[in-house]
Amino acid sequence: MKKLYIKQKVFSLSGKFTVKDQQENDVYYVEGSFMKIPKTFSIMNKTKDEVALITKKVFSLLPKFFVEVNGQEVLTIKKDLKIFLLL
Repeated sequence: MKKLYIKQKVFSLSGKFTVKDQQENDVYYVEGSFMKIPKTFSIMNKTKDEVALITKKVFSLLPKFFVEVNGQEVLTIKKDLKIFLLL
């Protein structure tokens, strides 16, 4: 299985970062929308061709993202609610 890593600057307003492989070679480039609703992330290959688009659902209690490849939705990423009670 191929492992990929994201190094994102915590205080970056632009939303640009790279995805690297285990040898720290750039594999994908990601550009996020800054002041756009809904929030989107464009994933591009080494030649800057878009290979996928991630869109955050606007009105959702928990974060939910839709991933499109070639204009077709291929998967949904959503966060589950976990409640921990300490007794």
